[in-house]
Amino acid sequence: MRSTPRTALLCCALLVACGAGAAEPKPSNEEVERSLRKLLVASPYRISESARAGTIRFRVQTLGAPWAWPETHEQHVRNDGATTELTICADCGEEAPPSAEDLRRYLEPNAWVQSRDRRVIAFARAATGGTVDSRMNQLVLAVQRKLTGTIDFREYRTATEALISRGGDCTEFAILLAAAARARHIPTRVVAGVSYASHFLGERHAFSPHMWVQAWDGRHWTSYDAALGKFDAGHIAISIGDGTPDGFRGEMHAIARMHIVEAAGVVRDAG
Repeated sequence: MRSTPRTALLCCALLVACGAGAAEPKPSNEEVERSLRKLLVASPYRISESARAGTIRFRVQTLGAPWAWPETHEQHVRNDGATTELTICADCGEEAPPSAEDLRRYLEPNAWVQSRDRRVIAFARAATGGTVDSRMNQLVLAVQRKLTGTIDFREYRTATEALISRGGDCTEFAILLAAAARARHIPTRVVAGVSYASHFLGERHAFSPHMWVQAWDGRHWTSYDAALGKFDAGHIAISIGDGTPDGFRGEMHAIARMHIVEAAGVVRDAG
């Protein structure tokens, strides 16, 4: 991977969700960076890599209207009125199993996740077999090797556009990974949220907008992050969709109103 951080690059989705029309001039990368910097959520502490490899419990406030935080296999939500407690973990969440209709939806292509495009199908052959986890990790590596081109903060490219351009930001990494997985008959969801970065855009120890993928392994939805290389407890899910930008309306406003009051590592009882 290049030294440029591939995190917090959801501004393209912000522009779409806020109604920027195709005929309107695109902002410059510098303008997008300035807008993105305003969306960084300060971390109350430095969070080490070893801490992020475990379980972290965050206490979060959102100014104004409360946010409907998603419960997943890896994120447990508990509201206590003034704040929300979010526990990010490997398996502490209590999400209900998906319906057959949900699984069909997350296998189907759409205008962005073009899993039936011949180029995506050919690309997805990088996953040669084994468990869902094995295939997903093979696809993560394939996406990382493919998308080594220019980072453009201003686009929300489709999977095929990402393959052709070989560039993008975390949105393209997620969309291409989701499409490739669906081409290999693995249901995938696309998650919009924030992820922790020790350094980003001149700021230290902050959470920034990010996107990653969850794959259904027959028992749980499990997260895979092609842009950062791996999912860890520094990822907070804000909304979950099928990869179309309309599925993520509103989360930028939630990030702008988000305040992390505290963060603490959770030590599990060895017994």
